[in-house]
Amino acid sequence: MANSTLVGLLFEAWGDLDRVVANLASEEAVDRVGRGSSYAWTYAHLGNMLDGWINARFQGHPPHELLGDPRFRMGGSGEADDWADIQRAVGEVRAAARGYLVLLADSDLDRTIPYDGSFAELHAVGLRLRYALYRLITHHYFHIGEIASKRDQRGHSVGDYPGLLLDAL
Repeated sequence: MANSTLVGLLFEAWGDLDRVVANLASEEAVDRVGRGSSYAWTYAHLGNMLDGWINARFQGHPPHELLGDPRFRMGGSGEADDWADIQRAVGEVRAAARGYLVLLADSDLDRTIPYDGSFAELHAVGLRLRYALYRLITHHYFHIGEIASKRDQRGHSVGDYPGLLLDAL
């Protein structure tokens, strides 16, 4: 359980993301649906953002060997080849982020660091941890909806999102 409800909401988003990709066979996970991204790429993309913002920027860790690859950033190819490796990598990135985030109080979320990423509006004001968490959460739910829609179209009912949000209450 997180000390901050916002951090708890991110943890819930991870659970919902895992639920929406549950029971995917490797072949299905790496298949590009229509002209869109594969489920595996989307999962890696969300891990890339988490790793880049929380682990690399706020904790000062080097980017994850697999998920730090630019192909998983916005505008990437949408292709990914090894579902098992991506799942393992996302687990590693989440564990590193969880260890940092779980003890933070709401007052700790005002921490601001210099920003050099793609959101130009943040360059002058810096990246506030609270803002990073909101962006991560909303981006997760955007892609959760995308995955759920694609899976529903293929006849796989994957539930309703968001879930119970117990960690955020």
